[in-house]
Amino acid sequence: MQALREWWRLFDVVEGDLADHGVPSQKVRSVKDIGELHRQRAFDDNMRRGPFGAVLAAINIARKAQGLRQLLWSRPAFRPRARHLPPESQVREVRIALKHGWFATLDRWQTADELLAGREPTDAEELRLLRNYRMLEAAQLHAGQPRPRKDEVLNGRNASSFYADGFSLSDMFRGRYPDAEDIRYAFYLCLASTGWNPSVLLTIDANSGFIETHPKDPTRYLLRGYKARSRSEQYSEGLYKSQGSAGVVIQTLISRTEPLRVQLRKELNRQEFEYQRMLRDGEPAEQLDAQRKVVTKLQIGVSSPWLYVATSTDEIVWLDPNLSVYAKGVNGGEGTSFLDGLIGRLNADRSRDQQIAPMTAGDFRDAFAAYAYRISGGMVLYVMKALGHKSPQSTQIYLNKTQLNDQSVELFRTFSNALWSEIKVHKRLDPTIVAKCSRDGEANAVERARLDSYRTLSRSRIGVGCKDPTRPPAHIAPNFRVDGRAMCHVQRCMLCLEHAVIFPDSLPGLTKRLAELRAIQRRMSVIAFLESSFGQEMENTELALSGFNDDAVAASVRDWESRIYDGTHFVIDLDGLQGEA
Repeated sequence: MQALREWWRLFDVVEGDLADHGVPSQKVRSVKDIGELHRQRAFDDNMRRGPFGAVLAAINIARKAQGLRQLLWSRPAFRPRARHLPPESQVREVRIALKHGWFATLDRWQTADELLAGREPTDAEELRLLRNYRMLEAAQLHAGQPRPRKDEVLNGRNASSFYADGFSLSDMFRGRYPDAEDIRYAFYLCLASTGWNPSVLLTIDANSGFIETHPKDPTRYLLRGYKARSRSEQYSEGLYKSQGSAGVVIQTLISRTEPLRVQLRKELNRQEFEYQRMLRDGEPAEQLDAQRKVVTKLQIGVSSPWLYVATSTDEIVWLDPNLSVYAKGVNGGEGTSFLDGLIGRLNADRSRDQQIAPMTAGDFRDAFAAYAYRISGGMVLYVMKALGHKSPQSTQIYLNKTQLNDQSVELFRTFSNALWSEIKVHKRLDPTIVAKCSRDGEANAVERARLDSYRTLSRSRIGVGCKDPTRPPAHIAPNFRVDGRAMCHVQRCMLCLEHAVIFPDSLPGLTKRLAELRAIQRRMSVIAFLESSFGQEMENTELALSGFNDDAVAASVRDWESRIYDGTHFVIDLDGLQGEA
């Protein structure tokens, strides 16, 4: 029907244009009135290949039935749909917000567990929550179910007095289980971390061995999913120590919701027994089909890692793999989807020109592909492996994003403007100043004076200055003991925003570190590299090198890579001990 509507609009436009120019025309009343003029107009208006071909086939069938000549028209060439990738910085902000949301859930559960274990409340709010948690425990004991019904929790009390006394069904259950918002934070965080399709995550079986320890590294895991559309297994890697990694998130959810799963198993056994009874008694097919659907639904719930509790119903609920409920918003007035609401809250604190663009679940996979493409230096096969594709053609679709080209153009424009401005205004070319202007737009007099003072600082092994080498930040050297004399031995300067200072002659050291990071990347999977701090260090190093001559950077990187390859330079990964032969 949509294709027919497009053609009818085209007929109207052609007739209107001819009338405007005083040209008599024959109105289209039958297929014999359709001619070359209409074909050309369809091409001029960039009509899509599908609607054009579908209606042309119908027209020719009708013309053949009337004994008319067939219209031997070629269809428009296939035009791939333009795919717009959100800027990487915006995807990163949304990913960080998802992680914060998930960590807030973990903090809430930890607080509830500590209070129930005997820790004294620290304020009136914690005291109120403890009363809620204890009331839920009493209701669970009385009902014999981990998820009691609302009336079992109220236990005969009037709802108004129940809430007036500081009790809340939502607070009770949120201290024990995830709610609709928690489960979506977890789900979207896993999407952003793995680059998987939503359907793959939704169909993970909580009762199967979907996660296992990496065969070569006990600190990492392998996460396995199944992509039904391509009939292939999908793999992802992560670090056990990372509470925000997909495998750990899913394991945490399964552990937290296991009591709900036990309750569902009991109900499943009861419904399966009832179905068998109905079969034996010869119940009508319609009733058998209804009962079979009940059993199937419960089977999905029992195997789902995405169980949660909603106070709007007494039933245990989950993200259904056959529906797109994961995308729905959970708070009224925030938009039509969960991501709309999340981005809306982020944009509330941002200026008009810094607004985050709308995103969908599929954008995380697109962004993951773009990330893998960038850190691999444009290797399509690397991205293909990261996405679990069977052919490079499938991968190319993900890389055909206008935003990828737009970002490259914008980066060049910003750098070029900063470069020529520095030459014109200050009559010199200072790579450090150019890098600063490329990133932030300008370097004021105070910043220039600070740069002059920085150039007297101590240098690290990669030629970067350090404002305080005896006090490295905890996130860089967590085990460092400050005594005023010992110097930072880690020297991962591109992660040290607090102390690092880049100089015009930092090029050799920065390219050395970039070559080292690329060697480390080749030894790690995409996910493990993404979850480690090496990815951020590489990104920061590449940003720093964008202020230097491209040819000089490329030549220096090749030199260090050849040294690593032939063994005359050893890669520095976690410690800061230099290992040159």
